[in-house]
Order: sequence, then C-alpha cells, then structure tokens
Amino acid sequence: MNSIEQINEQGDALRAQDLRMGEALVARSKLKQEDVDRILELQKNKNILFGEAAKQLGLLKDSDLKKILSEQYDYSYFHDGSQLSHALVAAHKPFSDEVEHLRSLRGQLLLRWFDQGNKTLAIISTDTEDSADVLSANLAIVFSQLNKKTLLIDANLRQPSQQKLFNIETRVGLANILANRQGNYQLSRFEALPNLSVLTAGTEVPNPQELLSKSAFVELLHDLEVIYDIIIIQSAPSALGFDYLTVAAKAKGVVIVARKDYTKANDLILLNQQLSMTGTKVIGSVYQVL
Repeated sequence: MNSIEQINEQGDALRAQDLRMGEALVARSKLKQEDVDRILELQKNKNILFGEAAKQLGLLKDSDLKKILSEQYDYSYFHDGSQLSHALVAAHKPFSDEVEHLRSLRGQLLLRWFDQGNKTLAIISTDTEDSADVLSANLAIVFSQLNKKTLLIDANLRQPSQQKLFNIETRVGLANILANRQGNYQLSRFEALPNLSVLTAGTEVPNPQELLSKSAFVELLHDLEVIYDIIIIQSAPSALGFDYLTVAAKAKGVVIVARKDYTKANDLILLNQQLSMTGTKVIGSVYQVL
C-alpha cells in the first residue's frame, strides 16, 4: 500500500468516527441533525477536528465532547456531579495534569510489578497526613480505567477513610470478614466505574493487628486474586502501629507515600529499614506535592 492510499484510509476512518460522534450527540439530544451538518461543513472548509468545529460554532462545550469520547473509547469516569469526594480527581477530572501523573505511575507499576505476574500491592506511609488514602483511591481508579478488574481494600482498620471518599454506607468490611471468616462479603461497585470494586475497613475493632495477622487474610487475598487483575491495599500508616508490616508481608510488594512539608526523612528511613526485614519488595516511592 502506498502513502496516498494510507492517507485516504486514515481520512475515511476519521470521517467515520466524526459521523459516529455526531450520531451519538444527536441521540443524547445534545445536537440536532442540522447542527451536525453545520459542524461537518465547517470542519471540511477549515480542515479542523469535529470537536473544534463544534466549539467554534458554539454548539458544544468541552465537557460534552469529553463525555462522548470517553464512551467511544470505553474510558469510564464520572461525567456529572456525584457523591464521591472531589479528592478523587481520577473519577472527576481524568484529563487533568494531576491524573496524567497518576497514569505515569500506573505505567511504572505495571512494568515493575503487575506485569511480572503479581496482583497485590500495598500502599504505605508514615503518617495520616501523607494522604496515602487519596493516592490509593485514585490509583485504583486509573487501573480500573485501563479495563483492569481492580479492587481497592481499606486495610487501615484504625482510621479508615475509603468509605468517606467513595461515599459508601455499608458497615460490613474487611474487619468483619477477618473476625467472622464470612463466606459472603459485600463489595461496593459504581456504575460509572464498572471495573472498580471497593472493600471498606468495616466495623471499628479493638484488635486490628491481630485480625490482619490471621491466616484468614491470606486466604481472602488468594480468593480475590482469582477474580481481580489488580488489588490495591491501603495500610494504616506506621505512626499508628505495626499493622503495615503485616499488610506488606501479605501483599509482598509496597509503594511508600511521602508528602512535601509533612513526611519526616527519619521516619522514611525507619520505615524502609523495617520493611526490608519482612522481605517485602519496595517497588518505589511517591512524593506528593499537595
């Protein structure tokens, strides 16, 4: 095939895509058919993209275009207002620079850990102010947007937060499963993020370290690894106790989270030393500037 034929084929493919976009917008009552015709005419005359022509004519907003494109390319996120925390930028603002950094982190983790046959990764920090909970949640979202069946587990049984970030009402979670070894347990799902599930921390308990040390936790992870491609476990920070060592040992791989102006260097050094004694592989660290 020569270069002219290739260019013609690419042009035909783009025109077909524009027509599908126009049809989708008409079906959602965002445009009328005569509007689509006007857009296509301007696009042809100025040799610009469909979206650019629509915006020049004042017929569409940027948010409308992003929504249609996300549907065409099977890229899930929350298009409209939801009860999820705005800290979950991957769900609300997937085209922002911040989320682009998260996708870069996702790529590194795939290369260094998940593509090596591993499925479970722990997220660990030194203090509650390090925002490891927000990073864990956003990271789980971007993995799910890659069409990976993703599970986020809140293993911070001391100060859980994922139920607040995702606005989950159920009180049954990880602690209940480990305490009772229930055969059935409830995972929270979201229509706008079909590949994401969340297992909350569950009922407040007086003995989190003992629960996490149970063989039931390992058995649970083995069961879940059959179902999910990616399992992100957020641990309690090291400042709250030694739960993180148990979580790290069971996950076998960890990412350490630090935050500018909050995380102390000595705490990070101690955390690394303690993790090395468990035989856990430290995949990398994330330095957050919030």
